[in-house]
Amino acid sequence: MKDEILISDEHIAKLSKRVAKTFSIDEEEAISTIYEEWELVEALFHAHTKVKAVHSHLVDAINHAYRIA
Repeated sequence: MKDEILISDEHIAKLSKRVAKTFSIDEEEAISTIYEEWELVEALFHAHTKVKAVHSHLVDAINHAYRIA
């Protein structure tokens, strides 16, 4: 059984603000992107716990997956 991690609404809000700023989108689109990549976000929070580190790795993964640079 995979260990589950609870991700607080505060962490999601901080992450969405960072993602929105990075990609120049609004926070609603950022939250949508976060939930589209939810399995990755969960894995990143499990590995790193800090929003800044999760943001960095998530942006790298999105850039690689969608070829946005």
